[in-house]
Amino acid sequence: MRLFSYLSSFINAWRDYPAEQNTVLGNRYTVQQRIGEGSYGIIYKCRDQQSGNVVAVKQSRPSKGDYAKELLNREAAILRSLQHPQIPAYRDFFTDNRHTYLVMSYMNGDTLEDLIFEQDMKYGEVECIEITLQLLKLVRYIHDQGYVHLDLRIPNVLFKDGRIQLIDFGLARRIGEPPPLQAPVRKKFKADSSASSVQYKDSKESEDLRDIGHFMLFMLYSTYEPDHNNRGATVERSWQEELHLSIELQNMIRRLMQLSEPYSSSLQFMHELQSLANARDYPSDKKGSL
Repeated sequence: MRLFSYLSSFINAWRDYPAEQNTVLGNRYTVQQRIGEGSYGIIYKCRDQQSGNVVAVKQSRPSKGDYAKELLNREAAILRSLQHPQIPAYRDFFTDNRHTYLVMSYMNGDTLEDLIFEQDMKYGEVECIEITLQLLKLVRYIHDQGYVHLDLRIPNVLFKDGRIQLIDFGLARRIGEPPPLQAPVRKKFKADSSASSVQYKDSKESEDLRDIGHFMLFMLYSTYEPDHNNRGATVERSWQEELHLSIELQNMIRRLMQLSEPYSSSLQFMHELQSLANARDYPSDKKGSL
C-alpha cells in the first residue's frame, strides 16, 4: 500500500509538472512565470502574442482529470457573466494537448499580508471600516448577479492603486446551488484518511460574510500589542479580549462569525457598517488608505 501511494504521488507530480518559461500555450500565450497553484489548477502569467497584453492563464490540474476541467468550465461561465473592472475579465477558453485552459485579464497587487508584514501597515477601526466597505461593494456586486465567491481569503483580495481587486472564482457558485459532485474516492483508503473527502461551503451569502469577518480580524490584529506582563499565562484569550474594539464593531464581527444572530444578507451588513462609519464622523485626516 505504501509503495502504491508513493508511485501514485510520483505520477501525479509528474503529470502536474508546470509549464516552463517561454512555453507557448494554445499557439498563442507565452508563459512568463507561474504565479499560483491550487488543488485543481495552476496559474501562469503569460503574454498574448496576438494582442501583446499580459494575461493570466489557469490550467486545470491534469492529475484531477475531468473533475478539474468541470470546475474550470464553471469558473469560466461565472467570469463570462461578471463584468467589473475590479474582477478578472474572461478572455478565452481552450484545450491544448488534452489540457484545459481559462484565460483572464491579469491582475496584480499587494495582499493584506504583504501590507502588514512587509510594509508595516497598521489598520485600526477607521481603516478597517473603510476597507471593508470597499470590499463589500465588490461582494455586493457578485451577490446581485446571483453568485457567492466562497473563497474570500487573504490571497484573493488584492490592493492596487487605492482599489481592491477580487480574484480566483474557482469555488464560486450560484446562490443556493448545491456543491459540485465530489471526485470519486478510492475505497482502499482508510476511513480516517484526510484524502477521503472534500468539504464544500453552502452557497449562501452568510459564508462570504463569515470570510469577511475573518478578513476584518486579520486586519485589526495588525495593531495588537501582546501584554508582556502575562508571559506566563497559559489561558488563551479570545479576539474580543485581545482587541480593543468599540462595542458596535465587536457586535458586527460576532454576527459575521455567526457567534450571535447572523446577518440576513450582505446588504443588511453593508447598511449597518455604513451607518457606523457615518455616525462616527471620522476626521478626514484619520482616514486610512490602501
